[in-house]
Amino acid sequence: MDLERNYKGGINYNFEASPKNITPFKNVKFLNSPVFRIIKDFNFYPFPKSISFRTDLSRYYNEVKTRNINNPNLLITPTFRKDFEWTRMFDIKYDLTRQLKIDFTSTNIARIDEPEGAADRKRYQSDYENWRDSVMTNLKQLGRTISYNHFFNVTYNIPINKLPLLSWVTANARLGSDYSWLAGALYPDSMNINLGNTIKNHTELTLSGTANLSTLYSKSKFLKNIENNTRPGAVQRMQTEYKTETFTRNNVNFRVDIMRPLVHNLKTKDVKVRIVKKDGTELKGKVEIISENRVNFTSAEAADGTQVTIEGRIPKKRNPITVTGEYMLRALMGVRSVSMTYTSSQGQFLPGFLPEAKFMGMSKTNNVSAPGLPFILGYSNRNFFQKAVTNGWLTTDTLLNTPAIYNNKKDFSLRSVVELFPGLKIDLNADRRFLENESSYFTADYNGNFPDSTRNRVITGTFSISIISWGTAFEKVSKKSNYISTSFENFKKNATIISGRRAEARQILDPGYDPDTDPETGQPLEDEFKSGYGRTSREVLIPAFYAAYTKTDPKKVDLSTFPSAFRMMPNWRITFDGFSKFEFVKRVFRSVNITHQYRSVYQIGSYTTNLNYFADGNGVNNIRDLQRNFIQKYEINTVTVSEQFSPMINVDMNWKSNLTSRFEWR
Repeated sequence: MDLERNYKGGINYNFEASPKNITPFKNVKFLNSPVFRIIKDFNFYPFPKSISFRTDLSRYYNEVKTRNINNPNLLITPTFRKDFEWTRMFDIKYDLTRQLKIDFTSTNIARIDEPEGAADRKRYQSDYENWRDSVMTNLKQLGRTISYNHFFNVTYNIPINKLPLLSWVTANARLGSDYSWLAGALYPDSMNINLGNTIKNHTELTLSGTANLSTLYSKSKFLKNIENNTRPGAVQRMQTEYKTETFTRNNVNFRVDIMRPLVHNLKTKDVKVRIVKKDGTELKGKVEIISENRVNFTSAEAADGTQVTIEGRIPKKRNPITVTGEYMLRALMGVRSVSMTYTSSQGQFLPGFLPEAKFMGMSKTNNVSAPGLPFILGYSNRNFFQKAVTNGWLTTDTLLNTPAIYNNKKDFSLRSVVELFPGLKIDLNADRRFLENESSYFTADYNGNFPDSTRNRVITGTFSISIISWGTAFEKVSKKSNYISTSFENFKKNATIISGRRAEARQILDPGYDPDTDPETGQPLEDEFKSGYGRTSREVLIPAFYAAYTKTDPKKVDLSTFPSAFRMMPNWRITFDGFSKFEFVKRVFRSVNITHQYRSVYQIGSYTTNLNYFADGNGVNNIRDLQRNFIQKYEINTVTVSEQFSPMINVDMNWKSNLTSRFEWR
């Protein structure tokens, strides 16, 4: 017999609303000034826009009873498989204001523990009563939580643009965090094993801002005119603008049907001729336009002492010096926008956690909420692990062999759009990325005591930063140069300078250090490298390499393992579509685009804590390796400079005949 049963049921509740936005200061007149806009625009929503709750019960029951055909008297005990879970989900979305929005989602999975044996009312009456009592008791206690997690997000459009002087700046902030609690495996009491539960959290803060300098320029009437006069099509638009020039001459005599030439020198054929007699009436006659400077007039009657007025419609001409000046100013206004993004994320993972998950994944232990409100909201701190030990939250089982982990990630990027003149667009970008993972063991000894410090603390990670190594990109190594690389020669020269700088810095922290003496023999060093900072020292080679391939002065290059954000250099992408504006190009092509892109990254592929490194109270390590170099804090095996022209130049041509051509050099 193979009996299988599935039971499922659930309740779902959803609340959706469109709450009215309340602006208490909207009608306050003295706040109408732009200075008080940030106060006047204050608003809030009185209640959430959505709340939902869902609860699901899922029970699976399987009974297998086999029969021995060869020996019917040999009874085989039935086997049972039971799985009874209760899932509860909650979600809320609340827009506190138009700018500030929060949402929270949680999921709790609880197991309804069932006693061993069958659960069938008809066939196992006595076992069924025991099963029912046990299940009902567990249901009243909401089951035994085996998994809990929640997500909490906050987004905020910072109203910095409501300040009069910063209306051209936008800023945003986003905070996302999550927390999870996972129950550990249950072992029979006879095994005396308790590896505890697992908790972890994560939080990510993102700050971004954009300065729209085009908006800033438009606030000045003078700069706005410069913008308008240098935009694409501005020249053609100005050529359609005209001005009126007037030529006047008095005491002109005319005879009947006799043509008289009138020279006006207005340099246009678009003229209007008006001749007024002494009595104020207009003299009738025939006008013939001969050239841009002359017309002929044949009068229908004789008139003496008339006034001749000729109005000419002439295209406006701009002063070349003015035009040149405007385009020069437009180039100075070439930075159109600047944006910044900073992302910081941290997280922790802790095995062997004893407290259960009750309200929001926490429970009271010795009148202290474990793991605490900051932890479940995503706040990470290296000291939390030691706090867990102090509060007795960790298992003392010596079988626990999973490390606690703390991770830290920081990304910083800058973007800028530069347009020196219409058609030429330059996208600049600079990045710095840092990732660090720290693992350590918090394991008790056989007496249940934890060590004073963490065990086997290991830090690993990666690092990268954008640089400019253009100066060494086109270096040729050939027979003409005896196959010698100038950059590599500079690298070797830089190493001696870096060695000296390292030694000088060490002498400040360790006055007893002698940079020019071999500590083993006591004899003066024979080469130009300082003691402990030889030609194979990573602390010497890495900065020397960086300086050589970025054309940086070795006397000023940053000696830190991870250069700061101030050392970022921009990479770029240049796009030019100005050829499409020329008439001779328009006759053949629909569009012509030229692109160039440059990217260069300095990267530490991976680094790991050097377990032989030990620093004293002054932060000085005196342990040396086999090459007599001071041991560095981090083991760094690979440092690379990755440079790409993608492409060096690319020309995309879209012909009138719908043919597309591309030329690319990488």
